[in-house]
Amino acid sequence: MKNSLEKGWQEDYFSEFKLENRNIQLLSSPTDPHRSRILKVRVSIFDGEWVLWALIITFFIVIVSLFFWVCSPEGSYLVVFSGLVMFLMPLMLLLNSPSAAAVTPEKIIIKRSMRKPVVIEKEDIIQISVTRTGNHFLRWLMRLIYIVWIPLYFIKEVMTTLCDLKISFPDYVELSQFLRQLAILTMFLIMFYNSEFIAPYQQALKVTTRSSLKLWLYTEEPEELTGFLKNEK
Repeated sequence: MKNSLEKGWQEDYFSEFKLENRNIQLLSSPTDPHRSRILKVRVSIFDGEWVLWALIITFFIVIVSLFFWVCSPEGSYLVVFSGLVMFLMPLMLLLNSPSAAAVTPEKIIIKRSMRKPVVIEKEDIIQISVTRTGNHFLRWLMRLIYIVWIPLYFIKEVMTTLCDLKISFPDYVELSQFLRQLAILTMFLIMFYNSEFIAPYQQALKVTTRSSLKLWLYTEEPEELTGFLKNEK
């Protein structure tokens, strides 16, 4: 009798916890299915201010690259900076890549590469809608273009310039050209990764906020996520 009472008390006390893969996770209570729940989703962000700054920085990068390429004295190492500054472009793509997010009924927490997380409070959300992520045929077409073009560019351009650089080293012009081509290759690799990161999802949850931020949350069940954000049972 005593053992049965202790067993029943333990089952009731630990009913909200689940041991899985050596991690204890808090489960939702039967009376409040959304309490303490956290949904993991993938998210892409559109920030109007960030896009404006990205365009300005891209224009600045092109100008600086051309300046070092044209104005550097012949044989000067300064021409190398013409290729180095091009790496700022893939860096901007990496900073704005789709990332992971944790969604609770109160807020959305977005992890970002090399930057502080973005926290969107529920009060800042003004509209939620389900949208399609794009044409399936176009997605496969772009994937095919990336798969074919990236290896060809690597072999025809990057490797050819690298072979010329080995022969004529130290040739700062060839080194600058190699760095520029490597930056372009890195940029397309990041673009390919970004597209594949969200490719499995046919639909996305578009979230419009009071600021210039627009979010696309990618999950297998966008309707369930909508109800979760609205605290619908």
